[in-house]
Amino acid sequence: MWWQKFKSNKLKYTRGYLIEIMYSDQILISDLTLVNSPSWNVHPVYSSNVIVKGITIIAPLRSPNTDGINPDSCTNVRIEDCYIVSGDDCVAIKSGWDEYEIAVGMPTQHVIIRRLTCTSPTSAVIALGSEMSGGIIGLPTITC
Repeated sequence: MWWQKFKSNKLKYTRGYLIEIMYSDQILISDLTLVNSPSWNVHPVYSSNVIVKGITIIAPLRSPNTDGINPDSCTNVRIEDCYIVSGDDCVAIKSGWDEYEIAVGMPTQHVIIRRLTCTSPTSAVIALGSEMSGGIIGLPTITC
C-alpha cells in the first residue's frame, strides 16, 4: 500500500529508513529479512564496531533510494554474508553531506565487505559516496 501511494504522489511525508542507528558502539544486525523499505534499509550513522551479517534485503527493483546497507560516518564496519535485491545501491559507503558534515568531519573508515549476493539493475553493487563530505579513509576491503 505504501509504494502505491508513493507512485501516485499521495504521500504527505518523507520516506523513512527501515533501520537507523546513531551514535552507537558494538552494533550487531544479523539474521533478519527486510522487505519493501520506504527508503534505505540499514543506516548506521556516527557509530563504531558495526557488524551487519546474514541479512536478506528485498526491495522492488524499480524503487528509488532503497539502498541496502549504508554505513555513514562509521568506523570499523563489517558487512558479510548478505543477500540484497535493491532498486538502488546494494551497499553505499557514505560520510554525510554539505556544510553540516564538513563541520562534523567524521569520515567512514576501516570497512570490510565480503560474501555478498546482490542484484541492482540500475545502480552500483558497492558505491563509495554520493554523500561523503566527511571523507572516506582508506579503500574498503572487498572480497567475493
